[in-house]
Amino acid sequence: MGKVFEAINRAEVEAGHTEPDVRAERDARAERDARAEPDAPEFDSDQAGEANEAGEPSGSQRFSFVRYSLGVGPSLERGRTNGHAAAASALVRRSPAEAVREVTIDPSRVDPHLVAFSSFNPRAAEQYNKLALSLISRSAERGLKRVLIASAEKFEGRTTTALNLACALARAHQRVLVVDCDFAQPGVAKALGINCEVGLAEMFERGLPPGEAAVRIRPYGFDVVPTRRRVENSVGLLAAPAFWKILQTFDDNHDFILFDSSPLLGFGDSSLLVRFTDTTLLVVQAGRLTSSELSRAMSPFTQDDILGVVMNRAGEQTN
Repeated sequence: MGKVFEAINRAEVEAGHTEPDVRAERDARAERDARAEPDAPEFDSDQAGEANEAGEPSGSQRFSFVRYSLGVGPSLERGRTNGHAAAASALVRRSPAEAVREVTIDPSRVDPHLVAFSSFNPRAAEQYNKLALSLISRSAERGLKRVLIASAEKFEGRTTTALNLACALARAHQRVLVVDCDFAQPGVAKALGINCEVGLAEMFERGLPPGEAAVRIRPYGFDVVPTRRRVENSVGLLAAPAFWKILQTFDDNHDFILFDSSPLLGFGDSSLLVRFTDTTLLVVQAGRLTSSELSRAMSPFTQDDILGVVMNRAGEQTN
């Protein structure tokens, strides 16, 4: 502060606009003001992590670049007044892809196959923890973010696999989004036991910000974009460039985006979803398919498209 006033005074003296005694009085007043001005609080990343766990919308313990993308760094400049700090915080804008709504899950309404959501079946939950760690490791190697969760037929456990994996990833401090792209028989909201006012199709049709359709799932800390109803022209929706431009806004806010798809056999959606995702996790129920059916289901994929296979041995699964 003193250096700023010193530079101004020097410029004014050189221009002949300030008398020495007036300049001296102003220097003294500026020095008193500078000594009296308190330091602004610094941003503490550890405190931010604790606040997030208490319910902040970011859902992450890591520093959010998006929230500070307008120039507010990890700490405020020292020497600001409280008024200046408040003005700076007002400049921080919320990302249009951040979930605007939070829902706390009612355990009694959750699909019982969501084993990662409770300690009821720790052995099964541990399998999803291992799958999550494997995905994180592969992502570090190959830069994977968008994962297609696919199955040949319905009722092979595709939707519950996507949600269990999202829960396990969130426990590993990853920012996760599940997008329900099963336009024939959407099941994400149903499996979670939640009601949604806006879904994926409504977001696109009404031109809403992506965050209007996203829901933060508490207390598990991941996001979902549900589909509320059957979409008749799903291929037209998935083929629209504007649709994928909207979904791209989610990329910066999440480490992983899991796409729950329609069954591969009988629907053409998967061939479009493969184009816009980085890899595919194939869910198969043991003993359900013949080798020829499995071969037809995998025809849209190359060997590099498949991240791995999840073998479901349960007698029944939803979606």
